[in-house]
Amino acid sequence: MCTMATVIKQFLIAALVCVLVSAARAPLPVHAQYRGEPRTIAHDFLDIEKDLGAARDQNSAVNALIVRAAAEIRPRESHTTEQAIAVLQAIDSILAGEGYTFGKNLLLGRGLETKTVDCDNYCALYIAIAEVIRIPIVPVYAPNHSFVRFYFDDGTYLNWETTRAVVRPDSYYVKTLKIPEESIRAGVYMKTLSRQEFIAVEHNNIGAYLMMGGKYAEAVPYFNTSVRLYPLFSSAYHNRGSSFYALKHPDGALADLLRANELDPSRAGTHNTIGDIYLDRNDLARALGEFNASIKLDPTNYVPYNSIAIIMKLQGHGEQSRIWKEKSQRIKARYGK
Repeated sequence: MCTMATVIKQFLIAALVCVLVSAARAPLPVHAQYRGEPRTIAHDFLDIEKDLGAARDQNSAVNALIVRAAAEIRPRESHTTEQAIAVLQAIDSILAGEGYTFGKNLLLGRGLETKTVDCDNYCALYIAIAEVIRIPIVPVYAPNHSFVRFYFDDGTYLNWETTRAVVRPDSYYVKTLKIPEESIRAGVYMKTLSRQEFIAVEHNNIGAYLMMGGKYAEAVPYFNTSVRLYPLFSSAYHNRGSSFYALKHPDGALADLLRANELDPSRAGTHNTIGDIYLDRNDLARALGEFNASIKLDPTNYVPYNSIAIIMKLQGHGEQSRIWKEKSQRIKARYGK
């Protein structure tokens, strides 16, 4: 038979259990009311894109993702590998649940509107969530690709491929993307990016978007900002050099493309455009070397084959010119580049 004291004690214990369960299920109050402050990397990206159509609706979409993540993910003082993967899987599930898929889309604002985001913008959304609910995730840049890195207390980390929602070792990126060892040693690729350097990636993306529309003069200021914020950003040098070449500023183009090649000698397109500049200057020996380097790195692009055919003709080697021209036509028919 229970005494009155026992009944009161049991009631208090039950009430305490209810409070603890409710607290565990409830989202953190500061995050539940999140409306864009503190600002995240995604908000910064959208602010940079405001002249290209990013609007308040896109900011609201980011806010909603953060609120949902705060309701589902509990930050910890430290994480095991399994707990880290669970957090990353939860973020992926949230994005997938909202309909986001991977695709080519250089602008975050457009990606939020169409629900199609590229690797850089996937990273921006992961990190926006992490910045607010305090998860140790940072961006990492590889050739034409970004992913995120989850850091543990002891300085070790795991790489998370946001476009596939899987863990990838460093060796996967080095092998798959054919990253030169000298570029890794120099800190060009596979290093964690600072916030400033990731902002540089956004400026480079906007510049590339403008280049695709033939707006080379408008693109150049974005590349200027990109290389200022991230001095080892080979892609930005390549893109600015290519823009200068399209704008008929060959000296500036060559300087940037040589710098891009110094930072990343594995980009076939850089060698090809350097070859074009040397060909324009009638420096045939250097041009030939660059076109051969381009073919070695990417044998599926017909353009340098055709350029070598032109050089052979200029040097009076008619038969060699014909052979290279035919190679160019076969490559174009096969690969369409």
